[in-house]
Amino acid sequence: MNSILEKVKDLKNMALLKNQLISTAESCTGGLVAKYITDIQGSSSFYESSVVTYSNSSKISLLNVSSKTLSDYGAVSEQVVKEMCRGLLNISSANITLSISGIMGPASDSTSKKIGSTWICVMNEFKSKTTYIELSGSRSKNREEAAKIAIMNLYDFINDL
Repeated sequence: MNSILEKVKDLKNMALLKNQLISTAESCTGGLVAKYITDIQGSSSFYESSVVTYSNSSKISLLNVSSKTLSDYGAVSEQVVKEMCRGLLNISSANITLSISGIMGPASDSTSKKIGSTWICVMNEFKSKTTYIELSGSRSKNREEAAKIAIMNLYDFINDL
């Protein structure tokens, strides 16, 4: 856990240096990214908000994700995480958003996608970066690993600004 706290402290320093305000939209991690970020003192100086949109209906109603996109591609898709980020940019004061959606396990009859399949998006008004990862641990390990990778992606995105 120490390494994630150190990375979040680095994220804080980078965000402050580059005058960036962050919000997150989480599905499969259920708020774990927000938890890691808010574990450090002073997180309110660079972190505005988090929304957990676990169900498809909450993705639609809270983040304005298109029901057609969900129907055509599924909740665990590049298209959906991009729409989650765009929606969050529109409803928050943040200038950088992160979204994550995946299948943490165990298997469900409702999807044909592999357990551990996860999409992450980081976006500002000018560009976006999406990442696909496949995790292979238990449900709790997959959630932890996905949240940590999302934070690393967020750090890299801001560092490249």
